[in-house]
This record gives sequence, structure tokens and C-alpha cells, in this order.
Amino acid sequence: MIKKIDIIITSRLNQIVNQYKILTIFFKFITHTSSGKVYILYAALIPLITIKGYDIVEYGIFAFAFQVPVYLLSKNIIKKRRPTIEHGIKQIIRPPDEYSFPSGHAASSTLFFLIINQNIPTIGIYFSIWMICIFLSRITLGLHYISDVVGGILLGILSFYITDIFFTYYF
Repeated sequence: MIKKIDIIITSRLNQIVNQYKILTIFFKFITHTSSGKVYILYAALIPLITIKGYDIVEYGIFAFAFQVPVYLLSKNIIKKRRPTIEHGIKQIIRPPDEYSFPSGHAASSTLFFLIINQNIPTIGIYFSIWMICIFLSRITLGLHYISDVVGGILLGILSFYITDIFFTYYF
């Protein structure tokens, strides 16, 4: 039942975006703002915009050092296939690998938002909108089912709280 709902909603969102070129362009752009290598750029920029920048980057490095191995392990143990044309879902861009659960983009954008919101809450609202756009981009571009994105969100939250516990007790 959940799989059927997953396919129906994912397929419908994908079809809507396929009808409007401007949405396709927007989601193609936005999804790349949460690619792994871009976070290196973010880490270089954060110390330039706030006095707490180096502390934020240190926290982020630890958080991503936890998240990335858990993400890779989960993806390669679960081995859930990405959405397919058989389910009425067209992949608008090429996926980075063959498995879809959990969404690494959803995990990373959630983690990044939580770190920013905790440390620079005045810009948190902008990053919450960005994060939601990342979630939608992964689904509408035909790269993930909704359940993959939810799994990524949960991984991002878990990574944030594990890091928070670690920093509370050891730093």
C-alpha cells in the first residue's frame, strides 16, 4: 500500500514538472545546490559571513563525517531501485548512482539547514525554503520516491542530534 502511494504521488509530481519547462530548469538548478562538492564551497564561505563561522564548519565536518558513511552503508545494504519509466516516472537528469534510499540530497540539506538554523537563526527561514525545494527537486526530477526523501530527512535529523550530543558532552 505504501509503495503504491509512493509511486502515485512521485509519478504525479514528476509529470507536473515535465509539463513546465521553467519548473524543470528551476529544479535542475536547485538540486545541484545540494550536491556533495558544493558543501565544500559552503564551508569556505561560512567563516566569511559570521564570527562563529569556524565553529559552525567544525560542527558541520563532524556531522557530515557521521552522516556520509551511514548514508553509503544504508544505500548499499537496502539497494532500493530508483523510480522508473514503468511507473510513469521520467528521470529528467541522470542519477549519481543506481540506488535511491535514502536520498543523500535530502539528508545533507536537512543537516545543513539544522546547523545553520541553530547557529544563524536569522537566515534559517531562507534555508528552510531551500531545503524544501531540494526535497521537491529530487522527487520531481524523477530521482527519488517520496519515501527516499523522508528517509534522507530522518538521516539528516539523526546526524544533527548525534553531533549535538557529541559536542555537548565532549567540547
